[in-house]
Amino acid sequence: MYIEFCLPQGASGGTALYALAALKQQLYTWAEKYTVVYKIKVFKYTLRVTFDSDDLYTLFSLTWTTDPKHPSWTNYRLVVDLNNKT
Repeated sequence: MYIEFCLPQGASGGTALYALAALKQQLYTWAEKYTVVYKIKVFKYTLRVTFDSDDLYTLFSLTWTTDPKHPSWTNYRLVVDLNNKT
């Protein structure tokens, strides 16, 4: 299971890099507030966030707020990875 943010395309990746930096900062702030450890991975214009415990996905869903300035960058979807056998 992971959380996926879609990064914007265009401007030769410049917009995606800016959005990625903004998302990383917001994730860091959120994780500090709730003392959560997370991992991130960038894959094909998406930012994937994983947690060690499934309970943290519920916490994230209940406490994450979208940025009114950039709502498309901070909207997310929860993905259940059926290829992950562990």
